[in-house]
Amino acid sequence: MSPDVAGAAPPPAAAAAQAVAAAAAVDFAAIEVRGQFESQMRAIDFKRASDAIQDTVSADSMGQYPDQNVGESLSRLPGISVTRDQGEGRYVVIRGLDAAQNSVTVDGIGMGTPEDGSRAAPLDVIPSESTERLTVVKAPTPDMPGDSLGGTIMVESASAFDRAGRNMRFKAEASHQNLSGETSPKAAFNFSEVYNDTFGVAFGLSWQDRDYESDNIEVEYDDPFEDVTGDRLTPVEIQQRKYTINRERTGVNLNLDWRPDNDNQYYLRTLYTDFTDAETRQNHIIPVGEGDIAGYDGNSWTVEDISADDFGRRLRYRTKEEDTFTVSAGGMNRRGHSKFDYQLGYTQARERVDDEVEMRFEYLGDEDMAIRVGPGRIPAFDVIDPAGGDAWLRNANYGLDRLVVAPKQVDDEAISAKFDFTYAGDAVTWKTGLLGRWRDRDVNVDEAEYRIGPDIDLSGWTTGSPSWRHGNLGDGLSSNAMRRYLRENRQLFSERPGDVGENAMISLVEDYTASEDVLAAYLMGTMDFGNLRVVAGARIERTDFDATGWMVDLDEDGVLTAAPSSAAKSYTSVLPGLHLRYDTNGDWVLRGAVTKTIARPGFGDITPRASINRDDEEVDLGNPQLDPYESLNFDLSFERYIGDSGIFSAGIFHKSIDGYIVDTWSNDDPAFPGYDVTRPVNGEDASVLGAELNWQQKLDFLPGAWSGLLVGLSGTWLDTEFVAGTEDRAGEKFMLPLSSERLYSAHIGWENERVSTRLAAVYRSEYLDEIGSDRRYDLWVAPNTQLDFSLDYKVADNWSLYLEASNLLDEPLELYQGTPATTLQNELYGRSYTLGVKVNF
Repeated sequence: MSPDVAGAAPPPAAAAAQAVAAAAAVDFAAIEVRGQFESQMRAIDFKRASDAIQDTVSADSMGQYPDQNVGESLSRLPGISVTRDQGEGRYVVIRGLDAAQNSVTVDGIGMGTPEDGSRAAPLDVIPSESTERLTVVKAPTPDMPGDSLGGTIMVESASAFDRAGRNMRFKAEASHQNLSGETSPKAAFNFSEVYNDTFGVAFGLSWQDRDYESDNIEVEYDDPFEDVTGDRLTPVEIQQRKYTINRERTGVNLNLDWRPDNDNQYYLRTLYTDFTDAETRQNHIIPVGEGDIAGYDGNSWTVEDISADDFGRRLRYRTKEEDTFTVSAGGMNRRGHSKFDYQLGYTQARERVDDEVEMRFEYLGDEDMAIRVGPGRIPAFDVIDPAGGDAWLRNANYGLDRLVVAPKQVDDEAISAKFDFTYAGDAVTWKTGLLGRWRDRDVNVDEAEYRIGPDIDLSGWTTGSPSWRHGNLGDGLSSNAMRRYLRENRQLFSERPGDVGENAMISLVEDYTASEDVLAAYLMGTMDFGNLRVVAGARIERTDFDATGWMVDLDEDGVLTAAPSSAAKSYTSVLPGLHLRYDTNGDWVLRGAVTKTIARPGFGDITPRASINRDDEEVDLGNPQLDPYESLNFDLSFERYIGDSGIFSAGIFHKSIDGYIVDTWSNDDPAFPGYDVTRPVNGEDASVLGAELNWQQKLDFLPGAWSGLLVGLSGTWLDTEFVAGTEDRAGEKFMLPLSSERLYSAHIGWENERVSTRLAAVYRSEYLDEIGSDRRYDLWVAPNTQLDFSLDYKVADNWSLYLEASNLLDEPLELYQGTPATTLQNELYGRSYTLGVKVNF
């Protein structure tokens, strides 16, 4: 067990003691159970033994999860949802709070983020085969880090002591996406063994190379024809987008444990992941809002006199490489009533996007064009081209508009050290400790546009029309041809004199270096009064932050003035906590908690930066004086344990958040009179009120084969609120961005000694993504249901075959603006099927 597992303190009752033992290394081969049951048993045991309020997803004895994706596995827990990138879960939202307001640890070490401005840690970079257990702590005890406004995700890799004896397993699979027709490989190998009952080695290696596609259409709405259409927003631009993606993931972990006796333990934990995302995007620009409107009947209309060069074709390619590395070493020594835990760790997260290029082309038609627009959530349209019915779909009729390059480099590394001392007295168990974390970040984000370049004959770049489920894309464009051309002719492109200043501004304004030092100390007491356990204490965290950004000023003539800007901020957070845990020594556990937690401002918000565009009279500012979010949290729950692997739990919680950070806009800033000024500020309070229900059980009381049924249901209901504080929306209250008011998950499975099958669904309701200037411009992410199926068949004692099917409902990622009747984005991924083999030695 990792030394940071919540609830490692001795439980107050015999039932919880048995739970801790069951959650540790168990020879499950001695009893006839299958993967789902084992995983469920382990997760429930950890939940029961914990002093914190938490939920766990655990691998079975063969290191397998019910779901292969880490984010998807977590989304089945109550109160958890995921935001997706190209159909894959990337960020985890806990109880409706942005992933940037949560923290992620790997084997007890805080994980950095390769994102340039946010603190959100992506979880799709971690292969599930590299982990043993995933825990979401929703109400931390004082001995846990306090930067967990929503919660903390604890990722644990495997120890050899999690297994019984030598364990080797190999997995190979092929996955097929029906949208692209591509079939992709994946393989994983894991080994662990305990030597002489004292020294353990665990090693894991996983690799995936996935090719797939997505079909996307995006619509921008505004009111350019308000004289005719009134308050109704109409499409002003439609983008047809086709993505072709290759994602390669590699994960390696090596863990060493030395446990000479029960009173002394030492360990080394290492985890390296590499995530490479190579993406080609072909998109077409349909300028629905240009020109003059004619023939409007309330549903359909025609836009005439559109300049041909407003129609565009674009081709973008980029390779994004994100890698993470964590290593930690530590130990535990017990001397009488005293116990010492210590750990030294290093983590690095890095992102490189060195090759992002986009070529933009404009239509070369000689005459103005028209577009007929029809009704529908995704508006139908028909282009009227004087040059011919489909001339605007042919690459040969387009010429160069510009070349855009956008490289980015992010480095995030931290050293941490912590020490914990526990003394088990007769009446009180005291625990105190220190933590230090020293973090450095370096971000370089560049973008430049080159509008002077050669004439390009696109016939050599043209491919057949790509399949696109939203309609007809016309000629395809080859990104290989584009990159080959740029390698040979890059020197022929240059920037216009008038673009020099703006390119320099864009290149500098998001660059920064920052360091953040956190020193923390806590004192916590644990007292047992019969079956009642009381955990009380306080944590103090001192944060010292300093950063250097850029102040850039672009005057009316396009001349840029730039100078570095530095700032520092220090603050101390006092975070008390009280946990009550009543174990009936039978089937019931009651919990209550009052805690205080924080979330530090995003790096992009707190950086001392300024972008002043005097021609557009616009100013964009950072705010290095931002205070952290602070939340006072109340939790109450009860849990009913049913047999070996069943649980029914219900809970309510409330968060009162001070200083919720929002982006504000004003045009009366005294420093910039008459300018539109945007900056992040600590706004008014926000609140989260929620309820959670969860039921999981193996129906082993049923007769015969029915006893192999496993069922699970969970539901979360949220009521969130905050005031944005912008001038346009003064006094209005909003639900928190990314916060779905309803989250449901359900699964039904069946297994015996040979067969294990599972059908699982996750539903989330709509959520607010971005606040606009009025309600018509608010951006929402539509409801979504994910339905997946898996089947595992044990062919012989040491190998099995499995089949998985994901996104069976073919649900898109859909966004809308203002109301569901105005679709902003609809992206399709299709269904995916996986066939594989698992071998255990």
